[in-house]
Amino acid sequence: MAQEFLKKIINDDNRSDIKVISRGTYVLSNFTVPQKIKDFLKENNIECSKHIPMQYGKEDIESSDFIFVMTQEQLRTINDKYAQFSDKIFLFMDFCLGKEKDMKDPIDKRGSSFYKIANEIKQDVSILYKKITCK
Repeated sequence: MAQEFLKKIINDDNRSDIKVISRGTYVLSNFTVPQKIKDFLKENNIECSKHIPMQYGKEDIESSDFIFVMTQEQLRTINDKYAQFSDKIFLFMDFCLGKEKDMKDPIDKRGSSFYKIANEIKQDVSILYKKITCK
């Protein structure tokens, strides 16, 4: 979801110099984006492209200017494997808001709890964009 919001902001700002990819530290090959997430994205004028889960690799780490992870566990996992790149690996919430905490995941939430978290992600992604583009 965060990836799709960031892609939309980049597109709306006509930035062709920023590329966004999504990778995982643990990937389920049969994962499909839940309908409630597709619906939320559509409500925000985002057509959810077919998401194919992919494991991160060294080439992703080497070629990226920034790597944002959603949880402290993911941060440890990637930093343990690629310590030489730790200067560009950030906990999303720490980078955006200065809070060393995991990003909440709306995937298992329903109703107003889902919308609250999804809207927080949307807002936090906007903050991220402003920080990485110095706006």
